[in-house]
Amino acid sequence: MSEEKNNIIGRQPVVVIMGHVDHGKSSLLEAIREGFVICAKESGGITQHIGAYEAEFNNKKITFIDTPGHEAFSAMRERGANVADIAILVVDSAEGPKPQTKEALNFIRKAAIPFIVAFSKIDKPEADPEKVKRDLAQENVLVESYGGKVLSCEVSAKTKQGIKELLETILLVAEMEELKPDLTAPVQGVVIESAMDSQKGPLATLLVTKGILQEGNIVATNRALGNLRNLADFQGKPLKAAGPGEPVLVLGFEEPPAVGEIFQVFANRAAAQEQIKGPRECLKQLRIESSNCVKILNIILKTDVLGSCEAIIGILKNIPHDKVVLRFLKTEVGDINASDVLLAEQTSAKIFGFRVKIDEKTNVLARQREVKIKIFDIIYELSQEARKAMTAVLSPETKRKDLAKFKTMIIFKQDKDEQIIGGRVLDGELVRNVKAEIIRDEAVIGIGRIRGLQKDKKDIGKAEKGQEVGILFQSEFPAQENDILVAFSEEKEKATL
Repeated sequence: MSEEKNNIIGRQPVVVIMGHVDHGKSSLLEAIREGFVICAKESGGITQHIGAYEAEFNNKKITFIDTPGHEAFSAMRERGANVADIAILVVDSAEGPKPQTKEALNFIRKAAIPFIVAFSKIDKPEADPEKVKRDLAQENVLVESYGGKVLSCEVSAKTKQGIKELLETILLVAEMEELKPDLTAPVQGVVIESAMDSQKGPLATLLVTKGILQEGNIVATNRALGNLRNLADFQGKPLKAAGPGEPVLVLGFEEPPAVGEIFQVFANRAAAQEQIKGPRECLKQLRIESSNCVKILNIILKTDVLGSCEAIIGILKNIPHDKVVLRFLKTEVGDINASDVLLAEQTSAKIFGFRVKIDEKTNVLARQREVKIKIFDIIYELSQEARKAMTAVLSPETKRKDLAKFKTMIIFKQDKDEQIIGGRVLDGELVRNVKAEIIRDEAVIGIGRIRGLQKDKKDIGKAEKGQEVGILFQSEFPAQENDILVAFSEEKEKATL
């Protein structure tokens, strides 16, 4: 029994930070980690990757998972909640609950993990945490001061108010949860993020949930295998091993594993190989197709990490594609290379990159082959460019505008495909050099063009309703008395999706 107890020890909790965009999640994490800046590295002020980081308080470590708040990243947020022990729901104390706040609550409840409400930006003059507490009560979230069981803290990343209390609360909840894994259990964990480094190869952020992960371990997910080397903590400092609750950066996978996959350690490569169920296709399940479309836009998408890839496709799926099919010929993590350019040339594809690089040699090749490459740091800018490219594929739309109705009363002259016709304008304004349909017995029997207008043997530019005029009408289909001519104009307009 004593031997068993020796294997059971407390472990650091894994905490996920969730909430609406710009409610201060990353700033809060920055304040917690005291000086390790992550916000400054994010384009557009929005966190765009899921990452794991460690902080230490009262000689105890806490692992934080920072999840993006924007609506495009709901799958990544759900994944964050599913691998955490505790959630911090960040709510702006001036704004209150927003759509992603409610979505985060659903994820937390689905994951069945305890959570703490952090009322952020408490330093703002308009901060009103009591009102926000009442708003949360409408979402069935009752904090302790309102008679509920949910713990809460008022915090400010700017002034550091409440940060210490928040960390104390996290450790209190962790203690109540009795997080005590068996270190002798078979190693298992979750892929938090993966990427392709142009120099080092596939990189992955792993979160260990059971056992002790060591350098040299042979690991496999359902779609990726590797012999781990160069283990490091979130700051890049070398590690020899990582235990439950610890995030670790690793090299050694043969290809980037899929985000959210479970990994395990195997005794040998043959055993690990049996775990592999097939090659990973980043967007196989996300390809946008429509059998009714006649236009196709081929895309090659290269991203820094798989999480970005997932989020980008999530946004592109929301662009109307009834008229244009988005066909992803290639979706990979890693920098843009010569093979991407050659594939784009062969298929007339657009190359979109997100937070990736392109070397000068590849750039020269792209210019020689007239291949267009666009690289972005903000997902919504990429989305706007995709929409623009889709629209460019479409032919201009012809819009018809009916101008006038003219009743033929007498045919003065017939010469091959031209007629001089007398009649009355029934409606609208009749002008020269416009097309006109010939309506007979309520059916269209032909089309022609009104070449000229005369009144009292004088040329005129237009004729209004009620006027009797003569027209020079050109058509392969001769008009007859009592026919109705419907004059109309046509304009080319830029197509829309």
